[in-house]
Amino acid sequence: MKKLSMIFMAVLIAALAGCAGDTTSPDGDLPVVQDLQLDAASAGRTIVLTWAAVTAEDIDGYKVYFQADGTGSFTEVGDVTTTTYTHTATNAGHYVAVAYEGDNTSSANSNEVNTMPNIINVTYTIYDNYSADDKPSGFIFGATAGQTGMASSTGFVQDIYAYDESKGDDDVWLYSGNFGQFGNGNQSYFQEPLGNGYCDPSGSWVSTAYVLYTSDSVVFVELPYQGGTSAYAKMYGLSVTADPDTNNGTIVSFMYEYQPDDLGLSVFTSNAN
Repeated sequence: MKKLSMIFMAVLIAALAGCAGDTTSPDGDLPVVQDLQLDAASAGRTIVLTWAAVTAEDIDGYKVYFQADGTGSFTEVGDVTTTTYTHTATNAGHYVAVAYEGDNTSSANSNEVNTMPNIINVTYTIYDNYSADDKPSGFIFGATAGQTGMASSTGFVQDIYAYDESKGDDDVWLYSGNFGQFGNGNQSYFQEPLGNGYCDPSGSWVSTAYVLYTSDSVVFVELPYQGGTSAYAKMYGLSVTADPDTNNGTIVSFMYEYQPDDLGLSVFTSNAN
């Protein structure tokens, strides 16, 4: 009997743990939170959420839930009595809010708000200056698609390009579009990843050239297209390999994610490969 009681308690604890933070189907009778939105004060990885107050008596507060990378389950990240919440995010995802009074909750989740970047699920390839002259060395980060081209051509206005400063090693350099021998393009900045899911707008950025090693899988790029607000890109799935068509050429292949410049968000998915 004692053994059965212990099994029952273990199952109960596991069931309760599985419910913690799960907002896939709130089933209370409080009103649904309306007008959840991303506030204009949001920037970088500081995510400011606001919503309309629930018109019901004796509301204890609101719980905010986050779905990292926009997949999987929601987990609780905030519990507030006001109609705003600030989340210092380590990656992008989806948010919902739920009102509660004791154990009673809203009858359903609020509308979702997401901070997801545009995921450009295409592999692009650029070549350094030791590869053949007809192989693209430059790259332009578009909001929905990228473009390769010849950095040596004044007609191609690149954001970055591949260039090798010292042969006989395994590294290659990513140059800002306006730097170096073929610097007729745009000013871009590079940052080593602090984590795969975000870069730091106020942190240290390289404004000229970033050395890329074979072991690197993620690099962040700031693209200051609009006034004081920047777009950010995350290069991931990086591959640095020798160009088999030359003795010294290097190939750089990658995919990227793009955060538009409307709010200057710098959060991305946790993808590295």
